[in-house]
Amino acid sequence: MENAQTKPEIVPDIIIVGAGNVATHLARAFAPRLRAVLSRNEKHARDLAQSIGPDVVWGTPQLLPSLQASIIIFSLADNALAATAAAIGTLPGHPLVLHTSGTVTKDALSTLSPRTGVLYPLQTFSKDKYVDMCRVPFFTETAAEADLPLVEALAASVSSTVHHADEAHRRRLHIAGVFASNFPNILYEITGKILADAGYPLDTVRPLVEAMTAKAFDMGPHDAQTGPARRGDLQVMRSHEEALPPELAQIYHILSEYIVNTHKSDKGQ
Repeated sequence: MENAQTKPEIVPDIIIVGAGNVATHLARAFAPRLRAVLSRNEKHARDLAQSIGPDVVWGTPQLLPSLQASIIIFSLADNALAATAAAIGTLPGHPLVLHTSGTVTKDALSTLSPRTGVLYPLQTFSKDKYVDMCRVPFFTETAAEADLPLVEALAASVSSTVHHADEAHRRRLHIAGVFASNFPNILYEITGKILADAGYPLDTVRPLVEAMTAKAFDMGPHDAQTGPARRGDLQVMRSHEEALPPELAQIYHILSEYIVNTHKSDKGQ
C-alpha cells in the first residue's frame, strides 16, 4: 500500500450506474470527473446527466461495455445489483467496480471485473434535499489491497471523513444507521399524528427534538435521557398507554420498558 502521505491521483473518468437518491448526490459530488450516468430508466439517467453538464453521457447499463472508464460506481437497490451485473457481463479492461451498499459484500459485482470494492456513505439522501458531502462519513473496502488507496482518495476528494470498513463492520454501521435515522423518523411520523389529533403541527416539537439531539451528542444518550420511563413513573406511563390506540401503545410500552431496564442500575435497583 502507498505511503499515507501520498495519495494516488483521482482518475478523471467515473461512471455512475443508477439515478436514485444516492446516485444523484454522488453524481453531483463527482461532477468534474463524471463521464456517464446509466440507469434502467433512461429518462432518469438523462435528467441526472443533463443536470450535471452537456458532456455527460446517459443511457442504460447495457451501454457500459462500450464506455471505457477506470471507476464505475453502482448505486442501486441491494436486490438489483446481482441482476444488473449479470445482464451486463464481464467488462473489458478490468475497471474498478464499486457499489454503495452497507449490507452487500464487496464481491457482489465480481462478474463484471476482478477489481471490486465498496464506497459506502453513511447518510440519508433525498434527491432534492441538499447534503454537505464534506460532512458525510465514507467507508471503503476493496477486493485487492492495491486498489484501496484509490478508493480512499476518491472518497477523500468529497468528504473529510473516510474509514476502512469490512463487511462485518459495515453491517453494524448499517444497523446503527437504521436505529439513528429510520426508527426516529417513523417516531416523528407517529408524533405528527398525535399532535395533529390535538390540532398542533409537527413543528411544535422541533425545539424539543433539537434540544434532545444536542444533549445526546454533548452528554451521551444515557445521561441525556429524561421522561417518565427514565424516572420509573409507572402511573404516567400507564395513563399514556391507555390514551393510545393498541398498536401505538405496544410501541410505547416496548420502548418505555427498555428505558426502565437500562436505567435500573442508576438507582441501584
